[in-house]
Amino acid sequence: MAYAQPGRYWLRDEAEHERALAYLSGGTAYQLTLHDDTARYLLTVYPPRGAA
Repeated sequence: MAYAQPGRYWLRDEAEHERALAYLSGGTAYQLTLHDDTARYLLTVYPPRGAA
């Protein structure tokens, strides 16, 4: 799946996972920008209400 290639590094990046969890558990949205040769992808995750 060539379209999944930009995000594969994220799957093995434990430090980035910790960063995402810290943002979300603190009540802040987590944002990840990925890109390939033709497109840029912006993924944003918002914590559930009342998470902070």
